Amino acid sequence: MKHLLLKEHFRIKKFKKLEAHYRALKFLIHNQTLPFQLRWEASLNLSRILKQQPYSFLKNRCFFTGRSRGYSRFFNLSRIQVRNLARNNDLPFILKSSW
Repeated sequence: MKHLLLKEHFRIKKFKKLEAHYRALKFLIHNQTLPFQLRWEASLNLSRILKQQPYSFLKNRCFFTGRSRGYSRFFNLSRIQVRNLARNNDLPFILKSSW
């Protein structure tokens, strides 16, 4: 699973370089007050960027295991790791409940 984490880290790093340009082009495309020609050119540039690195390819993965399913954004961990860490009292202010 480590290779998936490294691959995802590389994708995120690559997208971070293009993110400001990506967001600016999205703003230009959705701005209705701008002329149509300018918005059309912005959409063409955006499609070129998305061919290089599509934003939708980014996937959230567990920090420890690289698991993509059952991912908790609050902890950046999968549900299994959250459960194990809560059971061992390694997460602050989180207790595993059992009754």
